[in-house]
Amino acid sequence: MAAAQSARAAWWPFGSDEEEKPRLSTLMEPASVMIDTASDYADEGKVAEAVAEYRKALAELDRVEAENPERAATSEFATVRNKRAYVSAAIDSLLMAEARQNAKAVAVSDTRALEAKLAAEKAGEKAPGTTASPAKPKPGESSRVRETAARQARMDALHKALAANPKDRRARIGLAMEDIRAQEFDSALLTIDELLQETPNDAAALNLRAALEMEKGDTVAAEKTLTQTIQSHPRSHYGYYNMARLFLKTRPGEDGRESARRYYETGREYANGPEDKNLEAELE
Repeated sequence: MAAAQSARAAWWPFGSDEEEKPRLSTLMEPASVMIDTASDYADEGKVAEAVAEYRKALAELDRVEAENPERAATSEFATVRNKRAYVSAAIDSLLMAEARQNAKAVAVSDTRALEAKLAAEKAGEKAPGTTASPAKPKPGESSRVRETAARQARMDALHKALAANPKDRRARIGLAMEDIRAQEFDSALLTIDELLQETPNDAAALNLRAALEMEKGDTVAAEKTLTQTIQSHPRSHYGYYNMARLFLKTRPGEDGRESARRYYETGREYANGPEDKNLEAELE
């Protein structure tokens, strides 16, 4: 299920917050300013300043995603992901260019040791006095490091928001989502129950509870929670789409697929939900 691991995170559309949401361009404005500043520094040859500003922009993009978890998993935030890729590439390019420049500036008065080292490496050996080459990262290791760093950035942003306002609803929902992803179910359930005590039938909290129940393998409880979500928020498409996903995962066969299709179509037509191409592909 989407809540636990990023590899499975695509199928469960978290959140059902019907509040007015700020435009993505507004959310990204601080990061865009930082990126423009970094670009100016790079044009002036100020590599250290440019890299520092780009890294600030990356942290800002992580903050935007962390504070908008229900939108971050959608195609709307593709712009954020593309911007992060651009910034990361810009940092790598600047650092590589600087390294090449520094290498050219090194004056070598006696090249014999260097030539011996290069010759030995070409022959698959190590020149005397040299240390072993650093081990190459294992496949997938760098992606895991990036995922860990991204999660830490999200957690930092959420804890910062909660330190400023312990009742911050969005931050608490985001924290519960992170706990589900990390399979820290007790902590997630505590947050979800607190939200539901404060606002019974809170749509986002109900969807999260259903996600948690499904992740724990309690499909009966998940279906019951989603039924409650649909009954209390009949004009919100999230509950219908989530129920369709649940049936696709738990009721193999044409009957389950037909039930899922009915929920999806109801969400589209009655609740005016957006087209979900991934869900439609599963329903074919």
